[in-house]
Amino acid sequence: MTTRAARLDLESITPAEYRARVDRARAEMERADIDTLLITSEANFSYFSGLRSQAWASPTRPMFLLIPANREPIAIVPAGSRVVMQTGSWLTELRTWSAPNPADDGVTLLIEALHQCSGRSGRIGGEFGPENQLRMPIVDFWRVQEAIHPAKFVDASAITRRIRLVKSPAEIERIRAAAQILSSGFERLSSTLESGLSERDACLDLQLDLLSRGMDRITYMVAASGPSGYATINSNPSDRLLKEGDVLIIDTAAPVDGYYCDFDRNYAFGSPEDATRRAFDRAFAATDAGIDAALAGARACDVWQAMARVLGTGSNERTDVGRMGHGIGLNMTEPPSIHPADQTLLEAGMVLAIEPGTAFRTAAGRQVVMVHEENILITEGRAVLLSRRAADQIPVIGDV
Repeated sequence: MTTRAARLDLESITPAEYRARVDRARAEMERADIDTLLITSEANFSYFSGLRSQAWASPTRPMFLLIPANREPIAIVPAGSRVVMQTGSWLTELRTWSAPNPADDGVTLLIEALHQCSGRSGRIGGEFGPENQLRMPIVDFWRVQEAIHPAKFVDASAITRRIRLVKSPAEIERIRAAAQILSSGFERLSSTLESGLSERDACLDLQLDLLSRGMDRITYMVAASGPSGYATINSNPSDRLLKEGDVLIIDTAAPVDGYYCDFDRNYAFGSPEDATRRAFDRAFAATDAGIDAALAGARACDVWQAMARVLGTGSNERTDVGRMGHGIGLNMTEPPSIHPADQTLLEAGMVLAIEPGTAFRTAAGRQVVMVHEENILITEGRAVLLSRRAADQIPVIGDV
């Protein structure tokens, strides 16, 4: 069967790259005095194993991956995932059980494997920190915790965070492909939008176009509109009809071969008022400032400060977004956060969403916001755009 990745001329990520990821994890484990790494979340499971499966959509059947310090990784998955593991992963040690089995959904197999992987430290790393999740029932985790005593679980989320921050050329290729598809979709949307459509109609049109171009799926698409601006960006597309004087934003995250792009575009229906144009200009200029500041060796907070200087003190806080960008990869949002408190050093190979926003009042006195977003790759020199830069003036739909 021809995959979407193949149709987009993406070369497969090789077993050698996956093994190198495991080796980097082992080096970090040694520094942290951890015997075994327990992976239960979709993104980290995929990162180390290569498995891509729709089975993650169901919470019924957990999957476990163990990365021991001194032996090959072990995948413990439901029997129904045996074939997809054998064909879609480089791993060779596979253990299965008949699922679902609420009384023992892989728990006994997991306990046995953890005993076999035990080492001198008695420390097992898990995904317990920010932006991580333990994807198994807590009662099952308690059972495992009790069974492995005196060994104990410790938070190892810093390990997976560190090795996933910098993307390989194969990962970057996938993010770039996704960003180029979304850029094309947004550009096409300018020619199909018209007054009288609903937010939902506009988003459906965009979704169908993106899928036809090769996106895996549309994971996230929010939309908001209103006279001269919108009150928020984090809302589902509604049946509200778009009309003259409105501004529409659509923010989309979608993957190609598992890797995400994430950015938005704004559209004005009819000639926008001066306050809207000025807000768009500020957000656009702030984006430029963020891209210019996103240099290897700078900190995430430095990028935030560069954008804040353009927007003015407190402008971003009033948008309620809470930050002005984030990392992108196997998740639509990853560390670091473009936030005044994030001290993460930027390195060549990191991929970021630069997302400044500004609050303003329309001529009618409405408090609204304007948000702009692009995706970039950190290099040894200036950051490189992965999305195609939006026009420097807000696109106008209809006669003006």
